[in-house]
Amino acid sequence: MALFKSTQVTNGVTVLSASGANDTVSLVGDFVIPAGFAANDVIEFGALPFGYVPVDLVVDHEDNGGTMTGNFGLLTGEFGASGARTCGAEFISGGDFSTAAAVKRLAVAGGTRIAPTTAETVAAGGATHRGWGAVFTSVTTPTVGSKIRATLFVRAAVEGV
Repeated sequence: MALFKSTQVTNGVTVLSASGANDTVSLVGDFVIPAGFAANDVIEFGALPFGYVPVDLVVDHEDNGGTMTGNFGLLTGEFGASGARTCGAEFISGGDFSTAAAVKRLAVAGGTRIAPTTAETVAAGGATHRGWGAVFTSVTTPTVGSKIRATLFVRAAVEGV
């Protein structure tokens, strides 16, 4: 299992701060399928910033070839970390990202009720910013060079909600 990073993570795009924020903002991650991409490879698309909660997710993908079935959710560990990381299915579970270009939306109950990272969770050893991304559990003959754009909409947590 390899760990890949979106263009934005690789280029070090600045993580947002919730200080004084009230508006919903979009966090965009782009990924191009490389040669050798295989089942259970994890892609980190971006950071769910400290103090923010998810509102929605939109995934726009090109024709990815044979079979690509996977999940979008939160990654284990600190945002941007290297090494072995896993990806949950908090936003999309078992989505089909295969042959037809399409748009997918957040489709898992509870995906918008994920608690924010707080000073208390960080003090207890939790990550400051959590990564979000995808893992494709089934991959056969992916189209090298096909693109996936994921946009996570988030808002600042208000009064601990």
